[in-house]
Amino acid sequence: MKGIDSLNWYVLYTKPRHEKFVEDELLQKGVEAFTPKITLRRRWSDRVKEIQEPFFKSYCFARFPLRQKPWIISQQGVVDVVHFNCQYIPVPESVVNSLKILTSNQIKIDPYPYLQIGDKVVVKRGPLKGVEGFIIEKRNKNTTLVVSIDAIASSVQCVVDVDFVELS
Repeated sequence: MKGIDSLNWYVLYTKPRHEKFVEDELLQKGVEAFTPKITLRRRWSDRVKEIQEPFFKSYCFARFPLRQKPWIISQQGVVDVVHFNCQYIPVPESVVNSLKILTSNQIKIDPYPYLQIGDKVVVKRGPLKGVEGFIIEKRNKNTTLVVSIDAIASSVQCVVDVDFVELS
């Protein structure tokens, strides 16, 4: 079976705040692992400190053959390998390499909502706060939102900044 023996990147779901621990443990055991981290400035009452935080909370990337899954999930801090409908989907190496380049160059990166056409969203900020609807189009930082009134079989649309919406 080629698929189960091939070396691929997978996403591991970790216990909360165990991302860096899992990465370190896997690296010590010879498994290529990567947790994208960003440097943040945190202010306490008496000082300001730069700290590194995982970019994706509770996730760590690891490169291993799928036949090693039982051993991987037996590692301390690992909950499971991310899967959908019992399918383990490898992450393309180009995506992992892109994340490595972005995080190693100390440039400012921010989370961006993963929204797709057809997603039901709610506006969380701005003058349209509380509006719920469906995404019908995405362009740069704007998304076209449709609010449908089923009872009268009518809809209205508006353009909203994508940073203002969240999946509902």
